[in-house]
Amino acid sequence: MISLSLWQWIYRILIIIANLVFFIYSDPIAIIWLVGLTLLGYAMGLELGERLKTCEIPGNRTEGRGKCKNILIITIVLIVGVLVFFKYGDLVTGQRFIVPLGLSYYSLMIIGYLIDVYRGEVECEKNILIFSLYVGFFPQATAGPIGRAKELLNNYRKRITVSPQDVKIGLLMITLGVYEKFVMADNLSMVVDNIVRSQAKGTTLAVAFLLYSLVIYYDFAGYSQIAIGIGRLMGIRLMDNFHAPYLATSLKDFWRRWHISLSSWFRDYLYIPLGGSRRGYLRQILGILLVFILSGAWHGQALGFWMWGLIHGVSLVIENCFRRLFKNIKCASKAVIIPLNMLKRIAVFMLVSFAWIPFYAGDVDKAFSIYGRLFSADTEFAAQIINGFGLRVEVWIVIGISVLLYLFISILDEQYKYTLYEKIADHGWIILILAIDMYTVLLLAGVYGSEYDAATFIYGGF
Repeated sequence: MISLSLWQWIYRILIIIANLVFFIYSDPIAIIWLVGLTLLGYAMGLELGERLKTCEIPGNRTEGRGKCKNILIITIVLIVGVLVFFKYGDLVTGQRFIVPLGLSYYSLMIIGYLIDVYRGEVECEKNILIFSLYVGFFPQATAGPIGRAKELLNNYRKRITVSPQDVKIGLLMITLGVYEKFVMADNLSMVVDNIVRSQAKGTTLAVAFLLYSLVIYYDFAGYSQIAIGIGRLMGIRLMDNFHAPYLATSLKDFWRRWHISLSSWFRDYLYIPLGGSRRGYLRQILGILLVFILSGAWHGQALGFWMWGLIHGVSLVIENCFRRLFKNIKCASKAVIIPLNMLKRIAVFMLVSFAWIPFYAGDVDKAFSIYGRLFSADTEFAAQIINGFGLRVEVWIVIGISVLLYLFISILDEQYKYTLYEKIADHGWIILILAIDMYTVLLLAGVYGSEYDAATFIYGGF
């Protein structure tokens, strides 16, 4: 680790104090679990690091690795046990438990760190301040992104600097994230809730869940943008969490783009260790189904989450079957490829949208009721269109233009290999114009006020 100055250590201490203040203000009880699991992860990481050194002694490798594996398994069981207790404990005790703020996220970060230490991919962290920053950095603690030890620890171990470029990029990302949440996600969320509550059927209900796909995306991607932007303002680089998921041409592609930090975590620490695609096709199918069911279970005990995970798992297995059947069929004509990819994107978006129904419903019976209503006759669609689904025409115009703007930004970001924000930051006037325009629109069409709970990010509840 690079030798750090006194001011660098003071800066880290100030960030840790900010982390604690944030948790105390948001959820005071959560401090107990944050500090407890941080100390557990730190101590077990040191223990693993020391024991792994003894494995280098001739004749001690097998026994030493076995003891390290036992330590790793016991620690993971303890951490997962805490998580399961809060998410599922009421099924046994009959008493409802509130999941401590950020527990679902920093638990996976600690587990990932310990596995990386065991694998020899990361050196165990000996400084408790550095490890505390890794676990409890407040912008990412409540809803991710779920950082990786290799990148974040290197960031915290080195000299932290904040350049003018960082400030511009951070402000740009915060502006885009705030706009996504308060103008786009929250306005569309009211439309979806009103349609579902009205017992609408058929086309009207289908429109609601096509819109819900946008709601959950703009809500969660908005939070991620804000978190990454705040981190950038503080000199901390957090990983991207979304890469235009609704531009995906397959479910496999979708999960490479959606909630990247969680989907890649399950891939690297569960799916691949279970064998991935290396131990036969049947093993691969079972691995996919298990990963997606556990992904649903991670969200909470509501069976709708489990159903959502199962739908994605089964759909991905079916997609892989078709991919194996038609893997030798290739087409080089752009006249065919371009419209075909467009049809694929529409199909993936439709599938993902209707898979969100049990996620939204929570309850399986409610989910099946909604699916049943989808195939019922709709007599209200024309009236709903005339009524603007409950939103003013000018708000729909704002949302429509905004969707096109964000789509353009996403496509451009892909073209620039996800370095678009760096390129925009080279021209500060663009950020200034965007900020003035977006915050003006937010004042006119945003959802806020004395009765509005600004903390209601969808993934903040997991």
